Amino acid sequence: MPRSPEPQPSNRRRDRRGRPARRRVRDAWTALASAGVIALLVFYAVAAPTAGLSASVGPVVPRPGTNAVVQGRVLKSDGGGLGGARIVVHRNGRPAGSGVSNSSGTFRVELSGTCALYDIVVRARTLGTTVKTSARQRLCPGDALPLDARVVTQGHFLWVPGPR
Repeated sequence: MPRSPEPQPSNRRRDRRGRPARRRVRDAWTALASAGVIALLVFYAVAAPTAGLSASVGPVVPRPGTNAVVQGRVLKSDGGGLGGARIVVHRNGRPAGSGVSNSSGTFRVELSGTCALYDIVVRARTLGTTVKTSARQRLCPGDALPLDARVVTQGHFLWVPGPR
């Protein structure tokens, strides 16, 4: 009866558990790549875009009428109008008038009363957060105050073409 050949000893290197060394290197590489993916996700979350709102107040324009007016636009970062922004004007710490921007971003708030110092607050919802800006101006009956507010984005982790 012929004898079966004896198993030849493998000259491959093995670790303590008897696994080939190549498998150990592959496991280490997989763990390192997984840690890299998790790190990128964390960096993206931390460096996600943030938004702010900046205001540009023009000079007071005299006009006919008995009410002061605050009017202007609220713009997205790409220059388009931002609807739904809330504009609240306070006189002596009390609300004097309010308005909401339309779909093209324009708004108009009429203010009755005498000459006074007004605080104007613009709040808008964009990029999943609420942003606000404020301005302070002395207005008298018949004055018109132009005010433009624009969403400003910062902290993009990835380059996205287009205006900011």
